[in-house]
Amino acid sequence: MGDLVDDQRFDRPVHVRLGSGAKIKIIQSTKEAADCLTEYRWPRGTGAKHRLARKACLDVLSGLKKAAVARRAFEAAAIESDILVSNLTIGAALLANE
Repeated sequence: MGDLVDDQRFDRPVHVRLGSGAKIKIIQSTKEAADCLTEYRWPRGTGAKHRLARKACLDVLSGLKKAAVARRAFEAAAIESDILVSNLTIGAALLANE
Protein backbone atom coordinates (compact mmCIF):
# COMPACT_ATOMS: atom_id res chain seq x y z
CA MET A 1 0.00 0.00 0.00
CA GLY A 2 3.00 2.30 -0.38
CA ASP A 3 3.53 5.20 2.04
CA LEU A 4 0.01 5.16 3.41
CA VAL A 5 0.23 5.13 7.19
CA ASP A 6 -2.99 6.28 8.82
CA ASP A 7 -4.48 2.84 9.53
CA GLN A 8 -7.51 3.55 11.71
CA ARG A 9 -9.40 0.86 13.63
CA PHE A 10 -13.14 0.52 13.13
CA ASP A 11 -15.46 1.18 16.07
CA ARG A 12 -16.83 -2.34 15.48
CA PRO A 13 -15.51 -5.06 13.20
CA VAL A 14 -17.15 -6.09 9.95
CA HIS A 15 -17.53 -9.83 9.39
CA VAL A 16 -17.40 -11.16 5.84
CA ARG A 17 -17.37 -14.63 4.31
CA LEU A 18 -14.54 -14.90 1.78
CA GLY A 19 -11.91 -17.20 0.37
CA SER A 20 -11.57 -20.94 0.17
CA GLY A 21 -14.03 -22.67 2.43
CA ALA A 22 -15.87 -19.36 2.82
CA LYS A 23 -14.51 -18.82 6.32
CA ILE A 24 -15.58 -15.74 8.22
CA LYS A 25 -12.97 -12.98 8.15
CA ILE A 26 -13.05 -10.30 10.82
CA ILE A 27 -12.13 -6.90 9.41
CA GLN A 28 -11.17 -4.50 12.19
CA SER A 29 -9.33 -1.64 10.50
CA THR A 30 -9.08 0.43 7.38
CA LYS A 31 -5.93 -1.37 6.20
CA GLU A 32 -7.54 -4.78 6.72
CA ALA A 33 -10.54 -3.60 4.68
CA ALA A 34 -8.30 -2.24 1.91
CA ASP A 35 -6.32 -5.50 1.83
CA CYS A 36 -9.56 -7.51 1.70
CA LEU A 37 -10.88 -5.38 -1.16
CA THR A 38 -7.69 -5.79 -3.22
CA GLU A 39 -6.43 -9.28 -2.35
CA TYR A 40 -9.58 -11.40 -2.49
CA ARG A 41 -11.73 -12.29 -5.46
CA TRP A 42 -15.16 -11.03 -4.55
CA PRO A 43 -18.00 -13.38 -5.51
CA ARG A 44 -19.89 -10.76 -7.52
CA GLY A 45 -16.88 -8.95 -8.91
CA THR A 46 -16.01 -5.35 -8.29
CA GLY A 47 -19.17 -3.31 -8.51
CA ALA A 48 -19.69 0.38 -7.85
CA LYS A 49 -19.77 -0.03 -4.06
CA HIS A 50 -16.57 -2.08 -4.16
CA ARG A 51 -14.83 0.73 -6.04
CA LEU A 52 -16.20 3.36 -3.62
CA ALA A 53 -15.02 1.29 -0.65
CA ARG A 54 -11.50 1.02 -2.08
CA LYS A 55 -11.40 4.79 -2.57
CA ALA A 56 -12.76 5.43 0.93
CA CYS A 57 -10.12 3.14 2.45
CA LEU A 58 -7.34 4.86 0.52
CA ASP A 59 -8.66 8.27 1.61
CA VAL A 60 -8.58 7.16 5.26
CA LEU A 61 -5.11 5.64 4.91
CA SER A 62 -3.96 8.92 3.38
CA GLY A 63 -5.34 10.86 6.34
CA LEU A 64 -8.14 12.52 4.39
CA LYS A 65 -11.15 10.84 6.03
CA LYS A 66 -12.16 9.07 9.24
CA ALA A 67 -12.40 5.30 9.69
CA ALA A 68 -16.20 5.45 9.97
CA VAL A 69 -16.40 6.47 6.30
CA ALA A 70 -14.34 3.46 5.20
CA ARG A 71 -16.28 1.10 7.47
CA ARG A 72 -19.64 2.19 6.05
CA ALA A 73 -18.33 1.90 2.48
CA PHE A 74 -16.76 -1.51 3.14
CA GLU A 75 -19.97 -2.80 4.71
CA ALA A 76 -21.98 -1.53 1.69
CA ALA A 77 -19.57 -3.32 -0.67
CA ALA A 78 -19.95 -6.52 1.35
CA ILE A 79 -23.74 -6.23 1.16
CA GLU A 80 -23.53 -5.60 -2.60
CA SER A 81 -21.53 -8.83 -3.00
CA ASP A 82 -23.68 -10.78 -0.50
CA ILE A 83 -20.71 -11.62 1.75
CA LEU A 84 -21.63 -9.62 4.86
CA VAL A 85 -22.10 -11.85 7.88
CA SER A 86 -24.70 -10.50 10.28
CA ASN A 87 -24.39 -10.54 14.05
CA LEU A 88 -27.24 -13.08 14.15
CA THR A 89 -25.27 -15.47 11.93
CA ILE A 90 -22.19 -15.07 14.12
CA GLY A 91 -24.23 -15.73 17.27
CA ALA A 92 -25.78 -18.85 15.77
CA ALA A 93 -22.35 -20.15 14.72
CA LEU A 94 -20.97 -19.59 18.23
CA LEU A 95 -23.91 -21.40 19.80
CA ALA A 96 -23.49 -24.33 17.41
CA ASN A 97 -19.87 -24.72 18.53
CA GLU A 98 -20.74 -24.88 22.25
